[in-house]
Amino acid sequence: MSEKYSTDFNLWIDQTAQLLRERRWHEIDLPNLIQEVENLGKSERRGIASQLTRLLLQLLKWQYQPQLRTDSWLDSITDARTQLN
Repeated sequence: MSEKYSTDFNLWIDQTAQLLRERRWHEIDLPNLIQEVENLGKSERRGIASQLTRLLLQLLKWQYQPQLRTDSWLDSITDARTQLN
């Protein structure tokens, strides 16, 4: 199954999910599954950091450049808050 991980990632995902549902633990490509779970956590943290940075920058611009405020700034603030939720 580990060769599918490197040749057809989507198939590997589908098959791994099915094996998990069926509790066929001994057939799961554990090393690659562990790697993917770890990478998912890192990706989530990067995404949160990115949204927080975006929100902070937009709020600072909103606060300190009131003469330049636009609806797109407000949209960006709202979107960043939504993404963080």
